[in-house]
This record gives sequence, structure tokens and C-alpha cells, in this order.
Amino acid sequence: MAAIKKFLLPLFQCAVTIYILMWIFGSATLRENAKDVLARANFFWMAAAVAAAVMSELTCALRWWVILGSFQMPIKLREAVAFCAIGLFYSLGLPGAAGGDAVRALYGMRLYPDKKVAMTFSILADRLCGSAAMVLTLTAVLVWRREFFSASGLAGSMVLGAAVLLGGTAVMAGLWGVTLIPFLRGIMSRRRSFLSAHFLESGDSLRQLIQRPGAILRGMALSLISLAAHFLCYYFSSRAFDAGLGVGQVFSIMPVVDTLTTLPVAFYGVGLREALFNELLGTFFGISAAMATIVSLGGFGAQALVALSGIGFLPFVRVLEIREKR
Repeated sequence: MAAIKKFLLPLFQCAVTIYILMWIFGSATLRENAKDVLARANFFWMAAAVAAAVMSELTCALRWWVILGSFQMPIKLREAVAFCAIGLFYSLGLPGAAGGDAVRALYGMRLYPDKKVAMTFSILADRLCGSAAMVLTLTAVLVWRREFFSASGLAGSMVLGAAVLLGGTAVMAGLWGVTLIPFLRGIMSRRRSFLSAHFLESGDSLRQLIQRPGAILRGMALSLISLAAHFLCYYFSSRAFDAGLGVGQVFSIMPVVDTLTTLPVAFYGVGLREALFNELLGTFFGISAAMATIVSLGGFGAQALVALSGIGFLPFVRVLEIREKR
């Protein structure tokens, strides 16, 4: 029974992905238009999309490397890149982005076996930096394009849903901040339990991070650079298929798309992402469903190619032979 439950989420995600793609491509007109779009593909721009995806992932690895240093768990930059690349590869087959996070946390814990909680919170801090950058990006978009937030119908609901989900970032940060409250720390320090020990250690990890504002600022800056490279991946995809979209138009919908595709309802967001592109690009910029679908699949294809390349790092990372903690 436990084995069956483990596969329920991936099976559900695959079912949702297949259903949405069948629904999208169920239109004969869309399929015919999609053929025309693919026929004029420009491979130079697709190569640029792949390069942008590489830049985005390398920047994410650099961000985690900076955060690990702030948690007093330094590793070599090449190790951070390798761990993140392998985690990215496994995230294609594990439920959600958390699957890849679990893999790189596992490698990190091999280096620092006595700091497992701190390693886990380094992953959380890494994710919070990315989420905070996304909050800033979405806020900028909504200030720039106020009509997005006031739009009616499904597109408006998508924008609102993204804003609500990103609001959860502040809640997560607030809950982590509770571990610094002296009164609660005093209560937990007098207890001898698994929960109290982890509560205190998580607070120590947060204090270490707060005491290094430079690391936080660098993490935020790297997050914004990574997001820009990620958004460029989809812009270059639009150029590859001559969609007639400007950089600002692609950048304006990407925070909404990326936020909603973090929901674990589709396999790696496939299907859901295409539906979001169709609705947002169609409603706000008049892009056809066929064009929006191909642009989305092109951008994801570039990302998937980079993720698959992560398997190339496996020969260079031997889990059982990783050196002991320095």
C-alpha cells in the first residue's frame, strides 16, 4: 500500500498533463497552425534559448553556494554546480521541484552529516531568495501593467492566483522568524525532544543568515539574474517561431506562469504551462493558441535539455566516496 501511495502523485500529474495536452491539441485548426509555426523555426534562436537556460541554472547554483557559505557549510563551487545539476536532472522524474531539492540536500548532508537541519534550511533559504525575487518581479509587472490585475475572466483569475500564492512566501518567512523569539526559544531549550532540538537549530540557521546581510543581498541579486535568464529562454523561443512578441510582453506574463506551474498538478508543469501561455498571451496580446503553445513548448524544451544534461555530472559525484567533513 505504501508503494502505491508513493506513485499516486506522479500518476495524477501524468494524467493531468496528458489530459491538458489532448485538450489543447484536440483542435484540428490548432494542429494545422502548429505545423505552420514549426515549419518556420529558427534554430539559432533555439540555441540562444538553451544558452539562457544554462545561464539561469548556473546562477541558481552560484546562489546556493553563497548561501551555504553564510550557513558556515562551505563547499567548492564546482560541487555546488554538480549537485544542482544532478538535482535538476532528478527533478524531471520526481514530483515537483522539491524532488531535485531533496537530491542536492542529500549530497550536502554527506559532506556535513552533523548539520542535516542546517543543510535543509539552506535549501529553504535558497528557495526563499528565489521566491522573494519572484515577488518583486510580479509586483513590478502589476505596477507596470495595471490592466493585468484588473482583468476579468480566466486570465485575471490566473494573475490573482499567482499573487496569492506568492503571498505565502511572506507567511513562510514569518513562520521561520518565530524560531528567533526569545520566549519560545527559552521554552524549547528546557525541553529534550526531537521537535525542540530542530526548532532551536532552525533558529540558529536563520540567525546565521540574518547576520550576513551581504549574503542575502547577493542571493537576491543572483535570483533576479537567474529569473531574467529564465524569462529570456522563453523570449528566445518566441523569436525562434517568429511570434512577434517583445521582451516586455514575455517578461510580463512569466512571473504568473512560473508561480502557477509550481503547483504539483502537472508533470513538470507540462500542459499546465501551455494552457497558461494560451490564456495569457491570447487575452493580453492576441497571440494565437497554436503560437502560444509552441512558444511554451520551445522554452520548456530548452529547459528540459539542460536538465537532462545533468546526468553527465553523475560520474563525477560518488556519494559513498565524498570526503568527510572538513
